[in-house]
Amino acid sequence: MSAERPRGRNRATRGRVVAITGVHGVPGARLLRRLDEDEQVSRVVLLDRYAPALPLRKGVGVVVDLTATFADATIAEALAREHVQVVVHAAFHAAPVHGFEAAHELEVIGTRTLLRAVADNVRHTGTVEALVVLGSTMSYGALPDNPQYLTEEAPLRGGADYPFVADKIAAEREVAAFRRRTNLPTSVLRACWTVGELETLAGRLLVPAIVPAVLGADPLVQLVHVDDLVDAARLAVHAGRDGTYNVAGDGVLPLSTVIKLVGRLRGAAPESAVRATLQALWIAGVGTVPGAHTMYLRDTFVADTSRAADVLGFRPRYAIQDALAYHVAMRRGNARPAA
Repeated sequence: MSAERPRGRNRATRGRVVAITGVHGVPGARLLRRLDEDEQVSRVVLLDRYAPALPLRKGVGVVVDLTATFADATIAEALAREHVQVVVHAAFHAAPVHGFEAAHELEVIGTRTLLRAVADNVRHTGTVEALVVLGSTMSYGALPDNPQYLTEEAPLRGGADYPFVADKIAAEREVAAFRRRTNLPTSVLRACWTVGELETLAGRLLVPAIVPAVLGADPLVQLVHVDDLVDAARLAVHAGRDGTYNVAGDGVLPLSTVIKLVGRLRGAAPESAVRATLQALWIAGVGTVPGAHTMYLRDTFVADTSRAADVLGFRPRYAIQDALAYHVAMRRGNARPAA
């Protein structure tokens, strides 16, 4: 390991070599493009089942399925061969999917596979110097006894009956165990609801003419534009810091105001009715979220983002009103990126 470390550090002066999973996902695809344009990055290694359609100047494709047998050996070989210095794990679903068993395989088993490969590199080759993992503030859970602002030390209580959230919590636990075993600097970015693409959970929830809501509840909502999330991930790639960071845009708004600003109607009903309706639509294959999502329409889960600002220097370009305006413009087909 000691023989390989100096070589990795010398390469850092010419630009980092970054490997990324989930290059077809919402944040992963945009982060891939950002890294391909980044002068501080010399090469981007794509760990995915399929190569992206867009042309890349610095991309090196490695065809690998994170859920396949011996995938860890394939990844470990690629990390060593390409002298990868930073690994970004973005292979997570942006919204709930009906194939929850396949989702579990990708997000939990796939995370375990990737971490085994990185741990092998740390033990034997020693090129990898940092890991960045994308997470979610939904992992905290939306509960009546939540504090006004959830810090990164708050317990993760969101996945009791919601596989979409439970898998993200399980993946974070795999990452925590990996940190303890290897001492590799690892940044976990817990992002709030993301807008800027219609395929995200918030993007899908805010498209229908009537948005579900719980009668008598109006939780505060945080949003982050996907480009801001990508900015945070890029900062984490270059910082190489160890820690967990909440990521959100500036400001919070009541859910009722969010719904009004995107030009939709609030469909409020008793909690039991909302849960039953969402679950019935989900089982029928036409719903956006399962019944378990009702807790996030009932209670607040606002995250404290000061650590990301203080340690990573993250400053979002989109406040919550700007992110919502972008969502509306995108829905109408005339969205423009921030300057």
